[in-house]
Amino acid sequence: MDNPSFNLTDDAWIPVVAQRDGPPTGQPDHGSFPPAPQVWSLADVLTRAHEIDALGLANPLEVAAVLRQVLLPAYIDACGVPRSEEEWRQRWMEGALPSAQIKGYLTSRRSLFDLFGPRPFGQVAGLRTRKDETKPVSLLVAAIATGNNVPMFTSRTEANPPPLSPAEAVRAMLAAQCWDTAAIKSGAADDPQAGAAGKTTGNPTGPCGALGIVVPLGRNLAETILLNTPIVRHPPTDDVPQWRREPRPTGVWETRGARGLLDLLTWQSRRVRLIPERTAGGDVVVRRAVLTAGDRLLRVPQDVEPHTAWRQVDKPKANQPSVMPVRHVLGREAWRGLESLLATIPSSGTKVFSSNLLVQLHQLRMNGHIPADAPVQVLTVGVAYGNQSAVVEDVIADVVPLPLTALDPDSDVRQVVETVVVQAEELRRAANRLGDDLRQAAGGEALPWDKGQRLGDGLMFEFSQVVRRLLAGLQRQPQRWEEAEDAWRQAAQELAFAAGERVLAATPPTAFFGHKSRDKKFDGKDTKPMLRASTAESSYRRTVRRILGSQP
Repeated sequence: MDNPSFNLTDDAWIPVVAQRDGPPTGQPDHGSFPPAPQVWSLADVLTRAHEIDALGLANPLEVAAVLRQVLLPAYIDACGVPRSEEEWRQRWMEGALPSAQIKGYLTSRRSLFDLFGPRPFGQVAGLRTRKDETKPVSLLVAAIATGNNVPMFTSRTEANPPPLSPAEAVRAMLAAQCWDTAAIKSGAADDPQAGAAGKTTGNPTGPCGALGIVVPLGRNLAETILLNTPIVRHPPTDDVPQWRREPRPTGVWETRGARGLLDLLTWQSRRVRLIPERTAGGDVVVRRAVLTAGDRLLRVPQDVEPHTAWRQVDKPKANQPSVMPVRHVLGREAWRGLESLLATIPSSGTKVFSSNLLVQLHQLRMNGHIPADAPVQVLTVGVAYGNQSAVVEDVIADVVPLPLTALDPDSDVRQVVETVVVQAEELRRAANRLGDDLRQAAGGEALPWDKGQRLGDGLMFEFSQVVRRLLAGLQRQPQRWEEAEDAWRQAAQELAFAAGERVLAATPPTAFFGHKSRDKKFDGKDTKPMLRASTAESSYRRTVRRILGSQP
């Protein structure tokens, strides 16, 4: 076929939610439906970022990938990183990204952003395997069946891959560079490290697969890009994004460390070649691709990686770093992990540390460069892998308001937020205990911790709306922290008691007569306590009041 052209600088490929008329408020408008996403080019997105509320992508993996792999590095490579807090503040006060610099940068490097050009963007020209095999493009999409990665209820098989438009294909490719599964990969024909069968083993996941991505969000995309731009006082001179790297990439890969921020953000963990074709109607689509092993990151550099929190390793093994990235937990809302997000100042006994960007955000607020009531939110994104990280089990994503005053460990808001998180976890355990006691009172067994739907997990889901409302309120009016704490106690007690009443109403009559406890801690003792529904209820209500410090 003829050589199609799709240039990321000019052609539309990034879905965005453009602002409505009127100034942005930073808060959702519950009175009407949000505007439908529009699809813009890279040049339009960067030069008009202040007119965009947010990226309009439905897939959170693509949100993080487009931001990390293209928007941030293109902006930083065009304008440079701020080298001081004062320079960062000046960019923030401008309210928009410098369009002239960005246009000049994209114009001078336009050929590097052609998806199907002689040096295809994010790909290796002429990439092939020893057997000239190609794979369905579904290999790049975690939510589409391919090989052993078969999502439930999917309507497609590997033999019937979807035709992706160039815009969809480039977004899928970027997400695969960040989150691709591990295990065996095809080896490129020119790869000397490929085995006799033309395969490479020991491939890790994409670099973001080992992280719990934490992305601060502003009122518009320009603010979001600045909030995700770290201050680097002495940037390395050889640090460039992948599209400017020389020599041009080949199928040969290496294990090395990141040269700097741009190299890390645009890390090429896979070698890819998209194969375009034309439909009967003349449209360009991508159905097949070549994907082989790519560069392996020697380690995640804590001083460079901006988008993850960290945890202390108590007893690191040989060649293991003393700190590791914090990954998000499947089924747990972002607000339940606020301990690591808020740990901006290390202290004795601290085992978790916040991301570099949130530490920087705290310093900027403390030095008066950003207002305390700025409506910042945090997007958390992660992947839960299964079967030796060779398949994607689930995608983890959440958005939570972040009161900037809570980043200060000595603030009253911080104490309230930490108290809420701790009390919610204690109430979850108390509710789970009530459920177990009622099962045993009816003559059954306590529910294993990893089986079934536990009462406390449902209670945490009900707490989520209350906690999000509390965090949003503390953003706008941090001085009303005492009222916020009282409102939390009242709402939490009402929800906890209501959850207990619902499960008691469903308890069989035998539970009111009771049975002896089957708890193993009483094994070997002459007497075991009698569990009844009434005693379980009274114990639960006492525990709830004790946790919340409320009067009976």
